[in-house]
Amino acid sequence: MDSAVDRLLSLARSRPERPLLLTHGRSYTCEGFARRAGTLAATLAAAGVRRGDRVATLLEEYDNFFVAMFAAWLAGAVLVPLNKSLPEPDVAWLLAKSQPRVLLTEDDAPADAGAIDADGAIGADEPTDAPAYADGPMRLRAVAAELAEQPLPSGATAVAPGELAMIMFTSGTTGVPKGVCHTLRAIGGNAARVADLLGLGTDDRIFINTPPYFTSGICHFLTLMVNGGSTVGRRGFFFGDALLAELAETGCTGFGGAPAHLVRVVEPLGDQVQTSSLRFWVSSGDHLGLDTIARLHRVLPNVRLFNMYGLTEVAGRLCVLAPDDLERRSGSVGRPLADMTVTVRDPDGAPVPDGDEGELYVEGPLLMQHYLDEPTVTAAALTARGLRTGDFGRRDADGFLWIAGRKDDIIKRGGEKVSIVHIQEALRALGKFSDVAVIAADDPILGHVPVAFVVSADGLPVKRTAVMRELRALLPATSLPSRIVPLEQIPRTGSGKAVRAELLRLAGA
Repeated sequence: MDSAVDRLLSLARSRPERPLLLTHGRSYTCEGFARRAGTLAATLAAAGVRRGDRVATLLEEYDNFFVAMFAAWLAGAVLVPLNKSLPEPDVAWLLAKSQPRVLLTEDDAPADAGAIDADGAIGADEPTDAPAYADGPMRLRAVAAELAEQPLPSGATAVAPGELAMIMFTSGTTGVPKGVCHTLRAIGGNAARVADLLGLGTDDRIFINTPPYFTSGICHFLTLMVNGGSTVGRRGFFFGDALLAELAETGCTGFGGAPAHLVRVVEPLGDQVQTSSLRFWVSSGDHLGLDTIARLHRVLPNVRLFNMYGLTEVAGRLCVLAPDDLERRSGSVGRPLADMTVTVRDPDGAPVPDGDEGELYVEGPLLMQHYLDEPTVTAAALTARGLRTGDFGRRDADGFLWIAGRKDDIIKRGGEKVSIVHIQEALRALGKFSDVAVIAADDPILGHVPVAFVVSADGLPVKRTAVMRELRALLPATSLPSRIVPLEQIPRTGSGKAVRAELLRLAGA
């Protein structure tokens, strides 16, 4: 299997004029993109970047980020994508943790400007022990549209498939972020496997508007590129008719996003909609409700839905539920990618029978190498039985997986186990809400209780008593929300996940 770098250079030579990336009016062919990446790689080398050095990015424009990603690899460096929306102290903590030689930005900060003062910490109540980084990285401006198109790079100094190529930081929603270390083979291998399952070709084009530096954004771009397709990137969430209009205008054959995107597209549609080019939809990042899947079939019958489940620790996607399995395997996230194995185990690590619930363990060639400078955490996660995901679920006899949620999503309410995911499914099944989220809140008597947040689908006030009455027909008494909090909009991350800390604040917990 060619590496992602080899594949880009091959496309640049064999299909130089094929479009690769379109974003905010700027278009890049395979050759033009590769030439710009080579120019930036040469700039990095001139700045002192050597093989194995780290190059961090604070880039939010799709062309700037993806060109910088390949430039780092062409220079033989390790890419460290940083979240542009993070507060300055959090960025400083990540820089101190990863210690890159160069930081690529979109602003006009001069080279050798020094590091951001590392006085803060990720998570207000989380201890940090990031190493001192007084000198900081050299800062370079990296704007793709301004880069000269020098001759195509040879790739002679590029990162080899088995070498460390990227450090992806987890979101830190359950603690201090961890730096997930991946080889180029794992990153490209994930994209190639998903591209094959989607049946992508050179005429396919996907629309994404989650940030490019998120794992999902990187995966979508590479998945289209490996089979010669293209990507359209737009900043900011698009929903409903606005999203469908963008897909039609840009000639996209697919969309990749969070369940919230799909909910807000299909809920307002009453009749079938025929789309001229759209043929597939990829949903990942959070649980997709059964009612949303059913509604998609009714209003967009020509669109094939691929439901996916992934982890940063496997360089992106892990399981895919194909459209042909949606009806008979409703609620499943599908089966693992080729060469990957998922087992379900009890608290002692012993496998449980098919159909029983337990923690998911993963084995296969896409697994991370380790967590950055975290040998104890790495040893606890990468066990002899595979990677402990922290996710819980079950598997059937045919290998299809159902996710019950993260370890934190299974709470004990007065001694009874309660699944946050099951409550969210029941709320969506009522057909009253355009978006829902459920979190666990501390309770002095019961330990934890579920609190539900809902967005009215028709804009009318939410009648809590009526909602609870309908939920009693779908859930056991122990799973009923302790409170239902109506909101105009649920706060979500760029990848579509609900922001738990903000929801707790809104609930007054």
